[in-house]
Amino acid sequence: MKINDVLSGALLGAFGIAVLAGAQGFPDIPGQKIGPRVFPELVAAGLLICAVLLVRRGLGTLASEGWVRLPDWLGHRRATLGFLLIPVSLAFYVAMSEQLGFLPTAMAILLAMFLAFGVKWRSALLVALPGTLIIHFLFYKLLKVPLPWGLLSPYAW
Repeated sequence: MKINDVLSGALLGAFGIAVLAGAQGFPDIPGQKIGPRVFPELVAAGLLICAVLLVRRGLGTLASEGWVRLPDWLGHRRATLGFLLIPVSLAFYVAMSEQLGFLPTAMAILLAMFLAFGVKWRSALLVALPGTLIIHFLFYKLLKVPLPWGLLSPYAW
């Protein structure tokens, strides 16, 4: 999806104005010329300059491209399925990881993604199983992230 730069520039400009307005509430530090609002004001100025440049460039292409242009791949079923599978996988993980546990949920997600993107069953299984175990080891053991065990609670290590 291609959004015209006029819209992106307007959004960026609004954000720059919000940063500038927020920085105005920062207090001055007695005896110093540079206070806590200088850096946010510089960032806001940069955002506003970029916003003006984006709007200027977008106005030149608005007639030929329009406000929003959908990508060509959106008409292809497999590409659209692959695109939608990513947020669906995240929602599935959020909804089911506590009940099923990380290992079964991640394994199901990896298998679904591999198969949706054209990987053969055998290859998908040969990568998804060790991949899930490696990801679990990295996050659970090395990074100490408390991943849910779910159905595998009796076998937790």
